[in-house]
Amino acid sequence: MTAASAGVERTSFEGPHGPVEAVQVRPSGGRSPAPAVLILHEGLGLTVHTIELARRFAQEGYLAFAPNLYSHDATHRTFTEAEVARGVSLVRTADREEVVARLPADEQERLKKVFAWFGSRDTSTYLPDARAAAAHLFGRSDVRPGGVAAVGFSLGGGLVGQLAVAGVELAAGAVFYGQAPALEQVKNVRFPLLVHYAEEDPAITPKAPAVGEAFRAAGRELISFVYPGTRHGFFNETRPAYHADAAQLSWRRTREFFAERTGYAAQPRPQTAAGSGARAVG
Repeated sequence: MTAASAGVERTSFEGPHGPVEAVQVRPSGGRSPAPAVLILHEGLGLTVHTIELARRFAQEGYLAFAPNLYSHDATHRTFTEAEVARGVSLVRTADREEVVARLPADEQERLKKVFAWFGSRDTSTYLPDARAAAAHLFGRSDVRPGGVAAVGFSLGGGLVGQLAVAGVELAAGAVFYGQAPALEQVKNVRFPLLVHYAEEDPAITPKAPAVGEAFRAAGRELISFVYPGTRHGFFNETRPAYHADAAQLSWRRTREFFAERTGYAAQPRPQTAAGSGARAVG
């Protein structure tokens, strides 16, 4: 067993479209019942990075649970993790065709298949599977009642927002550069949200002011931060956009937010106000 896989358990749960694969890491010290963190991966899939993040949450005392949102996607299984990472990093770049044209013919063909898959994925199962994962955690005897939080990245970040407006009763949610839900649905939010924005993320960050105003108007709690000099994907150390300082700071803020809201901390910890943070509290 490698260091990266130590303590990692492969498991599954039942979703509305059939079994959903997942990985879990039990909390350090074997504490039970324990608070839990539902980890919803980015478009790259359930990668080594996501599994390592689960181990980090387990070291903090949580049952970390990460479903594979591509469990029903047969095409995704035909690609390697590296191929998906490379394809997704290029899919929206302006010079994609030029970059691909310089590659060997076999690599070109593989990348074109990744592009085609990424643009035609059936996304209809993602939210139902995420809701089923939350319900799975709610029903476990080794999970503290009222102690389930969720964190998501890009694709998964948008799903955390969808769980929020769907009325799922989580303790807290953290969103990393995810698409916001429809603003008229914000009134349905049932748990506090912490949102991390990349400064240079034209598809996501320009919407931040409107999202904050919608939360204020609805009397719902939102804490958000914009990280200067960062791009979409800054938390993931395997991506070109990785920004070590922002990743470290956003991790600390998320850890403290979850500790307070899940009741794991003995005393609430103050939220860091440094940087370009904003709070909308009803």
